[in-house]
Amino acid sequence: MSQPSQQDKVTAELRRAIVAGEFARGSFLPSSRELAPRFGVVRNTVMAGLGPLVEEGLVESLPKRGYRVIGAPSAFEVVWTQGGQLLPAGEEELGHGGELRAEIRQAPGPVARLLQGPDGMTVAVRSTVHRYAGAPWALREFCTPRSVADVARRLLEPEGVDEERLLAEHGLGQDGIRSCWSTRAATADEARVLKSGSAPVHFIQRTGFHQGQPVFCELTAIRADRVHLSRSAGNPPEMPET
Repeated sequence: MSQPSQQDKVTAELRRAIVAGEFARGSFLPSSRELAPRFGVVRNTVMAGLGPLVEEGLVESLPKRGYRVIGAPSAFEVVWTQGGQLLPAGEEELGHGGELRAEIRQAPGPVARLLQGPDGMTVAVRSTVHRYAGAPWALREFCTPRSVADVARRLLEPEGVDEERLLAEHGLGQDGIRSCWSTRAATADEARVLKSGSAPVHFIQRTGFHQGQPVFCELTAIRADRVHLSRSAGNPPEMPET
């Protein structure tokens, strides 16, 4: 196993210090000139070590001012409903999220298999980023076969819609759901969008069926260090906040 580089050590130590509260939220980190002797490295190594912390959302770079501590975003509870949907605890709907994109592309193998189509089949993909307290916690992709999107054409537009309700309005309402939950390492794109660094993600696959045929699959990557996933049944009492 390869040893961590000097840059990685700088990143890890500063991450630990920020999470531990050694640098207060809103304060500026010492300059690279001041930090270099602390780690026994040159200033360029310090600057390189700060890059991942910016990507993770722990600090922000302010030109001519330095690096200001944002701090680790707090964790919160997300309910995984019986229908396989995700809802921040206490909220009635997930919302449309931000940075919405809608595009037509070829489906990768896992998506094609969920939709029971051939590899490389054409799908409509709607992707959104969900935030809590200003920080990203989930990246969601809602995929439908192109033939389905051609019927429910608003799926092709980058606008906030309830996709499942829209499908129902076009006679393609779901009559069956299959969900699968796993935990894995984040892909490079997921880590970049979620600013999660090396943290793993929960990954939920959810497929909706109409008359035995899949009409959509929903793929959601969730920052495992920000979210406590919970699931209940029946009428459980309200739990006090901890």
